[in-house]
Amino acid sequence: MKQEFVMENLQPFVFLRHGETDWNKSGLLQGRSNIPLNDTGRQQAYQAAQKLKNLSVTRVLVSPLQRAIETARLAFPDRLEMIEIEENLTECDFGKLDGKSIKNVMIEHGINEKQQLVKIISKYGESWEEIQKRCNSFFTKMERIQDNKSRIVLVGHDVVFQAISEKLTGLWLNSQHGQPNYFNKSIDGWKITEFNESFPA
Repeated sequence: MKQEFVMENLQPFVFLRHGETDWNKSGLLQGRSNIPLNDTGRQQAYQAAQKLKNLSVTRVLVSPLQRAIETARLAFPDRLEMIEIEENLTECDFGKLDGKSIKNVMIEHGINEKQQLVKIISKYGESWEEIQKRCNSFFTKMERIQDNKSRIVLVGHDVVFQAISEKLTGLWLNSQHGQPNYFNKSIDGWKITEFNESFPA
């Protein structure tokens, strides 16, 4: 069901998921563990830089975890002064599930869709409600610092991306490492489109 979002003044923005890490490659749950990008992840960040090079940017808000910071620096090498750590973009705390196989956890708990993991994770770490509360905090900040002539870019993680997507569109999406996504508001509500260099600056 589509969600009604109360922050009517929030303007379109871009969300960039961090590049791949070795834990991502191995299919492991990766929450607060501070895993760096691997070579593929760095290449994905370079590719994101090409897609975003013409975008007029107000601020780049970044999760404090290493994989997100490295992605932001590689994606915006000429705009490092715009990068700002945003604690509320930190990935979900998976508790003792951190580092475990996603496939095995799903089998163990009898689930077949990744979005069902949030119900399991809340037993061991952070609840879905807590994650969405964090989303509200940085949305409030975004409303305060946004500029209608340029865009705020968020650099973060999959679970946070899904929380944003669910809050704005009511949907979970297949987020790709290093892929910028454009959150745009229309008369029909919020839409998400993969961002590329053909988008207007």
